[in-house]
Amino acid sequence: MKSMTGYGRADITLPGFHGVIELSSVNKRGFEFLLHGPKEWQFFEKEAQRLIRSSAERGRIRLSILLQPQAVSAEDPSRDQKVRVGEQLDELKKICQSQDLPYSPSVDLIQRILTSGSRDPVVPPLDTIEDMLIDKTNIALDQMVSMRGKEGESLAKDLRNRASTLSETIHLVEKNTEGLARQWRDRLLQRLKESGLDINCDDDAVRKEFTVYAEKSDVSEEITRIRSHLEQFEEGLKSKQPIGRKLEFIVQELGREFNTLGSKSLTPIISNLVIEAKVEIEKIREQVMNLE
Repeated sequence: MKSMTGYGRADITLPGFHGVIELSSVNKRGFEFLLHGPKEWQFFEKEAQRLIRSSAERGRIRLSILLQPQAVSAEDPSRDQKVRVGEQLDELKKICQSQDLPYSPSVDLIQRILTSGSRDPVVPPLDTIEDMLIDKTNIALDQMVSMRGKEGESLAKDLRNRASTLSETIHLVEKNTEGLARQWRDRLLQRLKESGLDINCDDDAVRKEFTVYAEKSDVSEEITRIRSHLEQFEEGLKSKQPIGRKLEFIVQELGREFNTLGSKSLTPIISNLVIEAKVEIEKIREQVMNLE
C-alpha cells in the first residue's frame, strides 16, 4: 500500500547548464500530471507521463526540469574562451602596430574580453538529450515511489490502530445493548400497569406494537455490518495494489452504520460510544484520503 505523497530528484548536466529533475506527488482523487520545464522540451510530457503512470495510478504529480546556466569563469576559462581571447589580442596587437602604439595587455583587459563576449547558452534540442531525460526521470521516479511506499506503511500502521479502536468500541456497544430492548419493553409494560390504563398486554395489536418497538431498538444488524466493514477494511490494508478508493467507500459505510446506531441510542453510554466512534472515523477518513 502506498501513500500519494512523495518526492524524488536527479541531477542533470548539459553543455552550458547544470540542472535538476524533481518529481513531487500530492493527493488527488484521480491522476493528474504536470510538466514544468524549458519550452523547447514540451513534447517530453507524453513520454514522461507514460513512465510515471507505470508506477503511480493516483495523485497530482508534477515533473519540474530546472536548468541553471553555468557561470563564465575568468579564472578557469574553457578552450573556446582561450581561443577567442587569443584572437582578440592578436587583433589588438595588429592595430597597435599599425598605429605605432605600445602593445601591453593587462590582466584587467583579459578579464574584460572574457566577460564581454559571454552569452547565455542555448538549450539543446529534445531529440539529442531525451534518452538522458528518461534515465534521470526514472531515477527521480524510483525515489518518489519509495517515499510513497514508506509513508503508506506508516499510514497503514496508524489505520490498523484506529480500526482496532473501532472494534473495541463496537464490542462495548454490543455489551451495553444486550437485553436492552427487553428491559425497555418490560419497563414500559410496568409503567402502563402502574398508570391504571386499561390495556390488555395479551392483545395481538398491543403485542405487535411492542414487537415493532423492540425491532427499532435492536442494533444487532448494525453491529454485524460494522464488524463486516472492519474486516474488509483490515483486509484492504494488506493489499499491495491501489486500495484508497475502496477504503474510502468502506469508511463511508462505517459512518452510515454508526449514524444509525446513534439514532437508536437508548442510553447515554451508547450515545457517548457512538460519538467517540464517529470522531475516530473522521480521523480515518482523513488518513485514507492520502492513500493511492
